[in-house]
This record gives sequence, C-alpha cells and structure tokens, in this order.
Amino acid sequence: MKLTKFTQMVALPALLGASSAFATSNDALLDLLVKKGVLTEAEATSVAEELKEENKGVTFSAKGKETVKVRFSGRLQGQYDSLGGEVDGENTPTTNHFYFRRLFFGVKANLDNGVYAESVFDVAGEEFAFEKAYFGYEFDPKLDVQFGFQKVPFGFEETSSSSKLPTIERSAANRFFADQIDFSARHTGIHAQGDLPAGFSYAVALVNGAQGEGSKLWGDAESDNALAYFGRVQWESNGLTFGVDAGSGSNSDDKVGGNDVVAFTGYVNYKLNGLDLLGEYFHGDLDEFGDVDGYALRASYRFGKFEPVVRFSHLEADDFDIDVDELIRRAPSDTDALASAMGAGNEIDSFYVGANYYLSKALTFMAGYEIAEAENDAGTEIDVDGFRARIQVLW
Repeated sequence: MKLTKFTQMVALPALLGASSAFATSNDALLDLLVKKGVLTEAEATSVAEELKEENKGVTFSAKGKETVKVRFSGRLQGQYDSLGGEVDGENTPTTNHFYFRRLFFGVKANLDNGVYAESVFDVAGEEFAFEKAYFGYEFDPKLDVQFGFQKVPFGFEETSSSSKLPTIERSAANRFFADQIDFSARHTGIHAQGDLPAGFSYAVALVNGAQGEGSKLWGDAESDNALAYFGRVQWESNGLTFGVDAGSGSNSDDKVGGNDVVAFTGYVNYKLNGLDLLGEYFHGDLDEFGDVDGYALRASYRFGKFEPVVRFSHLEADDFDIDVDELIRRAPSDTDALASAMGAGNEIDSFYVGANYYLSKALTFMAGYEIAEAENDAGTEIDVDGFRARIQVLW
C-alpha cells in the first residue's frame, strides 16, 4: 500500500473524530452556560444551530493566502402528473407522464474577506439553466447586498423554496405573476435585504425588467433596456408573519403587450407547532389590459411524519386572457387560454387537497388532487382536474 493511501485512510477517521469531539465539546460548553444562567435554553439552541451551520462545508485554499469554504447541495424532485380537461364540455387529451420536476445542483462559497457567492444549476429542463447565480457582501445585519440572478421579493409562496412548500405546485394566483406574465420570479440585477428593529425586515431589488439568467443579451443589445423595481416589508414575531411586497416594471418581451405592470401582494403566515396557515392577496395594474386580482388560502397540519394540506386559489382579470395551462402546470395544452373580447372578464378557481409523508428531512413523499374551473363573460368554460405525486430528495 502506498504511503499516501495509508495516510488518507488514517487521516479521514481522525478528522471525523476531531469533528465529533469538537461538536461534543461545544454541546458540553453550552450545557454548562445554561446551568450557570449565562444562556437560556432557547439561546443555547440558537447558538448550537449557528455553529452547526458554520461547520458545514469544506475549506480550500484560494488565490494567495486566502481560503474559501465551499458547501455543495442538491435537490431532486421526481414527479408524476395525470391531468384531464374540458373546453365547453368537450374532452381534451389527458397528460399522463413521469418526469423530473427539478434537478438542482448547487455550490455556495464563503471567502475569508466576507464575500460570498452561490450558484444553483437546473438540469431538469431541455436546456442547461441557472436557478440562481450571485455574489454578495453583508455590510451589517441591516444591509446585505448581492449582485446577480435570483428571485425578486414578490410573493410569499413564490419566494419560499419549493423544497419547503406543502403543496406540489404553487397557486394559480401566484403563477399568473411569476409564469404567465413573467413579472416576478428570477431577474438579474442588484438585490439587498436586512433586519430592522422590532421584528421588521426589508428587501429591495433593482433588476432587468425581463426575466432570464442574464448571462447574455438576447437578440439586439438594445432590445431589453427596461428596468424593474421591487420592494418588501415584513414583520415577524412568535410564528406570525405579515408582509407587503410591491413591484413596477415594463414588460418588454410582449407577455403583456409591452405595457407597464404595477402590482402588489399582501400576506399573512402563521405557524404553531405543526400548523401552517397562509393567506395571500394579489393586485396588478396591467395598463391598457386593466386590472387583475387574486388570492390564495392554504392550510396544513403536520403530526408526526404526516401532513394533510388544502388550498383554494382565485384569480380574476379584466381584459387579459388567462392562460389555464400556464396557471395549472402541465394541464392539457388545449386549455391554453380563455379567448375573449376586450371587456369580457376572465376568472379561474382552483382547489387542491393533498397529503405529505416526511420520511426524514432529506426524503419526502407528496400526493395531491387539483380541480380548476375557468370561465369568461363571453361564455367559454374550461375545466381541469387530476392527480400529482412527487418524491423529493435533498442533500
């Protein structure tokens, strides 16, 4: 056996043992501080979590004498969808397939000088894509600034990680702003957030108006010059969160015919033990297409490893055609839009009921049934219903 191989075999258990001993010594010290009255149980738990998070990752040598701590992560969501539809009483083809909803591979780096960076790649689609790519610096807990591609602060459910949502897909009201008109979700630009006194926090973003990874300028260099602005104010205490998000931008990729879009959302989220309640309201001014209003109500309760969940979502637009198969993801393509004349209102209701089983923090099984009904004043009716199931693995 070569010496280097022998050294590796001896060093690995030693490192693991040292890590374990370090963690044990930390726990013992925290227990002692609690007994002495220096820390409360809650404070000791918080410190232990911070130490645990800080010790994650592998440290490498970077340029010069600097070192960088790197942490790798991944998310795999294997999914099955079976959704049928009707347009004015006529059946449409049924979607029936297995696929990968998400295949994320991420890496986060922290440099000695305080600069950090994160990149998350999604290889589930037809093309290699960025889920997130940015670098930043925390000047103070009140000011943490990043430059790059990530979600803007608009929508509680939208900015919550899919790995933590109790429903398989986000609500129809949320998806209208994030997916049909490409208003919220991921944009490239300057992002900042921070904590304020008395439980308040904020987030702001100055970004490209057009969605996209921003690694290149699509088409002509001057074709997408519009910028967008987003802001958030939140208050949180004892599991209760109130927030208001707002945004304004010109939609230059013709999703809303080049019109300016101004929108806001207000929400309240309450968590107590296994209970999780969310209410979210949306309003958007689509310029010459009139207004759009919507809301989503969600309730889940986790007991042990099980979690039932229900959600109702409603969206109503003045002069803008609702794209049903965009709001109800993977619905049959024949349900794509409520073709209507100007002034013929569009609306959609969606009800979801499901159950989740958490085998561990890393492995979750989810299943749910969704029923959606859409109509307009011109007499068009579209129905979609079906079953979804997902297996999620995190690492």
